[in-house]
Amino acid sequence: MSFLLVAFAFSGVEGFAEEAANLEDKLLPLVTMEQAFAKALQRRGLLVRFIEQENAKLKETEDEEEVQKIAQGLAQARNALAELTTYMDVIFGLGGNRSYEYDNVKSTIYLRVGTVTEVFARAVQARDSYAQRVLELKELIDKEEDETRKATLQREHDAAAQRWALLVNALYSIYQVHPKRNYQFNPENLTLYLKTSDEEIQKLNAEIEKLREEQNKTE
Repeated sequence: MSFLLVAFAFSGVEGFAEEAANLEDKLLPLVTMEQAFAKALQRRGLLVRFIEQENAKLKETEDEEEVQKIAQGLAQARNALAELTTYMDVIFGLGGNRSYEYDNVKSTIYLRVGTVTEVFARAVQARDSYAQRVLELKELIDKEEDETRKATLQREHDAAAQRWALLVNALYSIYQVHPKRNYQFNPENLTLYLKTSDEEIQKLNAEIEKLREEQNKTE
């Protein structure tokens, strides 16, 4: 599962509460809860279809160089699908919620994991709980003198750090939420806002304008 932990190192736990240097007095709409869920489903669906299409193409291709190229793309797509599926399981299956609903019209049983707001709140709460536990265990390890007890605490610390890193990656993949940034959630429109500053918005607008100019040149 090491590929799941690439984006954020464990050492980031200690600094996840650092404040931004600039005054964050602006709110930038990031994503609604429904959009985040829909995008994740769409990405997974696209990856599944891509893998199916490339598998079919691979069976029909005889050129060795083309076969290697397709195989490489398939390997990357399978890794991306496995990663995304894990992140979705972490976010939407968090808490072991097993509430079932039955649709009489479709004669179908559904597993209810919660509302889009509930699953997001659960994930953030779990991430912060693991972060706090990692810090607590680190303090206990530093103070512990018994080597056997210290080894036990270290294993618990490592397991909590891995779980924290997995949640951080999952939240970033689904919602673009980073533990070192500040956000505000509006329950009325189910929208997540990034707290930012005038300076950052100006830089972002400049980057968007630069990208637009580069795209116009290639057209």
